Amino acid sequence: MKYNFNEKIDRKNNHSAKWSEMDKNFVSNDLWPMWIADMDLKTAPEVTKAMAEKAPEGIFGYVYRPDAYYRSAVRWCKDRFSWEIETKNLIHTPGVVPGISLMIRLLTNPSDKIMIQNPVYYPFTNVVKKNNRNLVVNSLIKDESGYYTMDYTDFEEKAKDPDLKFFILCNPHNPVGRSWKRDELEKIGKICLENNVRIISDEIWRDLVMPGNVHTPMSSISKEIEDITITCFSAAKTFNLAGLQAAFLHFPRLDEREIMDTELGILDIKRNNPFAIVAVEAAFTRCHSWADQLVEHIDGNMDYLVDYVSKNLPRVKVRKPEATYLVWLDFSDYGLNKDELSRLMQEKGKIALDDGYWFGVEGEGYERINVACPRYMLEEGVKRIKKALSHL
Repeated sequence: MKYNFNEKIDRKNNHSAKWSEMDKNFVSNDLWPMWIADMDLKTAPEVTKAMAEKAPEGIFGYVYRPDAYYRSAVRWCKDRFSWEIETKNLIHTPGVVPGISLMIRLLTNPSDKIMIQNPVYYPFTNVVKKNNRNLVVNSLIKDESGYYTMDYTDFEEKAKDPDLKFFILCNPHNPVGRSWKRDELEKIGKICLENNVRIISDEIWRDLVMPGNVHTPMSSISKEIEDITITCFSAAKTFNLAGLQAAFLHFPRLDEREIMDTELGILDIKRNNPFAIVAVEAAFTRCHSWADQLVEHIDGNMDYLVDYVSKNLPRVKVRKPEATYLVWLDFSDYGLNKDELSRLMQEKGKIALDDGYWFGVEGEGYERINVACPRYMLEEGVKRIKKALSHL
């Protein structure tokens, strides 16, 4: 079946944070929204059908998770990534970020240090600092072409600190778009093993890897690395289901899984909602072709964006991402400070982008654009960026 990813959409009346809460982060609510990381694309029709079949039941009380729910996730991991896991090691959480936050709170102490790799998804900083842990930054290295790599020397030096307990890995990486290669993960894993540093691997973007690249789960590197790694994944990004609040955590250690399960019970947030169960199971069992075609669409949008920028905005530097549906645009050649760049996009371009400095000081001079949308939305977005820059 051929799916249509260029259907025109209208989200103004569906309580969309992306479309209707811009005034909380930007100058107004009438901007062109290409910021927050959900898609302006309808989910797979197989998922919609599963939810529609659930609705006529008319009773939406407390539900349990059937074994098939976990088996669907296990099978997806095997079929897509050759990563074999067991259902007994999985636990449900309302989302990846809540899961990471709870793990930091439960598995570390206030004096402990947690390492991240800036520029990176800004909730990583929040879950460390707001849980009163000490943040350590291992900044990524960028070459002249905009290609990012890990600074292993700095990473190893910081890993030697006995107070460093966890490293949060973004795999694939948001916002720089790297799909980390196996040898890169092996190097990081080896350093963590040698220094008794645990790994939390956020792999929510794992399905959205562009052609020519491969996602390698951190836990698949070796049994030794699997033992020190807690993996977070979800159907949320791939199938545009973030609002259903369902994610998985893979715990190799039973005692930690039980600690997490107990805390979720205390907070009374360990159950799914009825629609999340059927939606996630449908996504992981019936939607391989849809996911493949989604990647083709995003890949085409990325090519369009890179081509448009090279032809119309030569002072903006851009490199096609290896993964995610987010593109990291470098405006540093214009010499604007972070506030000037942000205001320019909003006030002159009337477009909402994720400001680069949100991802750490390493992101100053950048903007992140979301290309998971119909082509007409992307075309309008780049025109607005061009318009903004014409005022300089």
